[in-house]
Amino acid sequence: MFKTLYVRIVFYYLAAVLIGVIVAWAAAIFIFQDSAERYTERELTRKGQQLIQLYSQAQPEDQQTFLENAAQLSSVRLKVTAPNSQEIQLFNWPDADNFCDCDISVTMPWPLDEGVYQIELAQAAFSESSGLTEITVILVIVLLVGGLIILFFARRLVTPVQTVTAAAKQLATGDFNVRLSENQRDEMGTLAKAINHMAAELGELDRERQEFVANVSHEFQSPLTLVKGFSAMLLEGSLKAPERSRALQIIMQESERLSRLSENLLRLAALESERHVMAPTHFDLAEQIRRTVLTFEALWSEKQLEVEMKGERTMIHADEELLSQVWINLMSNAIKFASAGGRIAIELKADQDQVEIRFYDDGLLIADEDKERIFSRFFKADRARGRNIEGNGLGLSIVKKIVDIHQGSIYISSEGERGKAFVIQLPLL
Repeated sequence: MFKTLYVRIVFYYLAAVLIGVIVAWAAAIFIFQDSAERYTERELTRKGQQLIQLYSQAQPEDQQTFLENAAQLSSVRLKVTAPNSQEIQLFNWPDADNFCDCDISVTMPWPLDEGVYQIELAQAAFSESSGLTEITVILVIVLLVGGLIILFFARRLVTPVQTVTAAAKQLATGDFNVRLSENQRDEMGTLAKAINHMAAELGELDRERQEFVANVSHEFQSPLTLVKGFSAMLLEGSLKAPERSRALQIIMQESERLSRLSENLLRLAALESERHVMAPTHFDLAEQIRRTVLTFEALWSEKQLEVEMKGERTMIHADEELLSQVWINLMSNAIKFASAGGRIAIELKADQDQVEIRFYDDGLLIADEDKERIFSRFFKADRARGRNIEGNGLGLSIVKKIVDIHQGSIYISSEGERGKAFVIQLPLL
């Protein structure tokens, strides 16, 4: 029925005020009607007594003129009935007959020399309202003034809502540069802050999406270009045997790189969409990490790295397969960036509630501004050597997601001479 909030607010207010006026008017009649009637009876009695007293003192020669003037001055209707003849005289009466639509009247005796007269006093027409008319007028004024005021304030209430609606429509079109004024300290101010925060988050998400697409395209394009180039050279048949072998080797390496990239993308997509079903079991975390270190023995031995692990038997309730992926990525990362002939240290400490694992390597430290972004997809802290060192920037993103799934945390700690450490904290249960 009502298509705008503005009309709805005004209608509801006017309806509420109107109902309130009707209820108040009915309550006023119910509460004050009896007291008003008693007050009117007392007033009529008092005026009758004053009229009788004044007549006794004045002893006027013209009785009818005196009573007519007295009735008009007292604002009453007066009916005088003679004692014997029952003759009725009317003063200040609406018409010549005996009819009067008076709700309240008072009859009292009037003793004179001729006998005892009966006088009946009723309230005159122009003073019959007993205050109800005034109450009605006041309530109508309240209704009209309140209506005008709500028309003004309803517009002030609706304007911020219209602004938020326009901002929401702008966000729906993909424009995330929306910013609303946050000066208000009420619910609309809180809503404006929420809209601004949502717009900023959506803008950042859109930027990350575009950057992700660009990074994926770049990571795929580079090996595809090499594969395409060397494949063309092989088809031409101009390469000698050693060169053909080298070309085939490069094609194989780039194909494996594409395979790993695709696999990591699929794994990350599955983790982020939460399609992976957790399969928690009880197992020894220290033993799992120790097996991972031994798996990479050929690589760290080739680089002449000193690898040390400290940790007692620690039972944990978690997804063993997912956590295995964490240690594989962290160990591979440590071997990759540790200096030749350097050192890798792994420490495991547990208390009653959680376990902390630290992976140290003596490679270059990570800048403070990169410590948070390094867990983003495709981010590489040292892009200058990104082509010389294998990796596609997805490993730490996968690690971060798996740790989050286990309600844990991961951060990077600078350890001075010991280099840097990836610190993982996981709940035991």
